[in-house]
Amino acid sequence: MQTKFNVKHIVGISILSALCNSNLIFATENTDLSDPGIAALLEARYDDAKAIFLAQAKDPASKNDALIYLSKISLAQSDAEAAIEYIEKALALKPTTADEVVLSADAYCNLAQQSSMFSALKLAKKCIGQYQAAAALEPNHVNALASAARFYLTAPGIAGGSSKKGEAFLERLSSISPEDANTAQLYVLDTKGDSEAALDLADKLKEDKFKSAKNQYEIARFYRDKNRYSDARSLFETMSMHSVTLDSKWYIDDSLLQLGELLLLENTDIPQSIALLEEYKQKNQNPFDVHYFWSSWSLAKAYLAAGEQQKYDDMVAKIRAEDYQRDKPFAKEFAEATKSRK
Repeated sequence: MQTKFNVKHIVGISILSALCNSNLIFATENTDLSDPGIAALLEARYDDAKAIFLAQAKDPASKNDALIYLSKISLAQSDAEAAIEYIEKALALKPTTADEVVLSADAYCNLAQQSSMFSALKLAKKCIGQYQAAAALEPNHVNALASAARFYLTAPGIAGGSSKKGEAFLERLSSISPEDANTAQLYVLDTKGDSEAALDLADKLKEDKFKSAKNQYEIARFYRDKNRYSDARSLFETMSMHSVTLDSKWYIDDSLLQLGELLLLENTDIPQSIALLEEYKQKNQNPFDVHYFWSSWSLAKAYLAAGEQQKYDDMVAKIRAEDYQRDKPFAKEFAEATKSRK
């Protein structure tokens, strides 16, 4: 049992970069933001959006796009099996785009996280196969190249990892988007334990204006994880300069959470920490979001730091009333931290 857990854990960590993309990226610059389904997605009203796209899927003219959005909604709601079902239906409709193939790869990686060792390994190889197929379909597709590079360079060989293939994809990406290539390279360096080289690369990236909200967010999170709070804060504070699209919205919104938590960690401005965390909670109503319960807990701790015991108790009660045990790492920390306060 221990061996099974370890191998699965290694596979899961190796494909984490793909999973981070899967429930965040919803659209391209050409997306019609006035579409009712898209508007619902912007507001994280996933059930409403799902109903709209299910209706659109009945019309041959809109079926393909509707299936793609249904797949993405399923990933946002942690239903990888449904996501695969929808995207495979979309792939059966021609022509096929690299965006669709990348989405299928994201879904396979996501499901691998939830599967037994044997199934996880098979799904991981299917995942990288789809990233490679997307890059072959559209050789300049940034997401396909970046995801393939990260996977190959960090996954163990048993799951399909290959330094040679990863470096080739990274080289191709460098000629198309140096910012994306450097962000991917930083991730690889940090994953392999070369924090000094990763920090040097982050400092170089920070000197330029980021074109991608996702890349800026990743570098800011990296600085936070390395306790470089000032650098992290400066990047999170300027996330609002990016245009709000379905592609950037999650990162811009989540920067509010990151800033609120930084102020709480540093204990420099608890009232502002509370204000930022409350604003974030208004924007994130998705209980399946990776930060949904963690943000509630951060807000509770901020209330406690401000001496607002009743608000702390109310927030803890709210967390306990929801299905927080679905997030096992959170459930463990929450249980231990609140044990003495019951």
